[in-house]
Amino acid sequence: MRKLFINCLAAISRKILRKYKPRIVGVTGSVGKTSVKEAIFVALSPKFRVRASRKNYNNEFGLPFTIIGAESPGKNILKWLGLFCKGLWIGYFRVNYPEVLILEMGVDRIGDMDYLLSIAKPDIAVLTAIGVSHLEFFQTQERILEEKSKIFRELGRADCAIVNID
Repeated sequence: MRKLFINCLAAISRKILRKYKPRIVGVTGSVGKTSVKEAIFVALSPKFRVRASRKNYNNEFGLPFTIIGAESPGKNILKWLGLFCKGLWIGYFRVNYPEVLILEMGVDRIGDMDYLLSIAKPDIAVLTAIGVSHLEFFQTQERILEEKSKIFRELGRADCAIVNID
């Protein structure tokens, strides 16, 4: 059931992004993602219609929740149905959708960034810092860096990469 929900959320999210084509700011890193996301939101909000990840919605569920503009339905099947209906409505009917999405892209296992990028490709990619979080799944900081730096892979010539090199 989990895999079915993940696949449905991803498909709906891709449909929404294809339709509205918002600018996407992707934020990743071991620490500071939420603070950086909030700072970018404050900077862009006066000029653009902006939506940022709520809480730390930054995984295979949270990223689509942000794209759809919904809270987690928890274990309530009726709320899940409502979420899917909302996503389909946004995907098929015109709504006042954000011009910019600021998406936290959290990874805790190898392959997570590939999955998130299969849904949303950033126009601006931000890497906050590389630490030792989730080291149990990566074994080394180099592997963590390798996974998180995939966020830059999909950037085009006119896109922007921001890296904290402290």
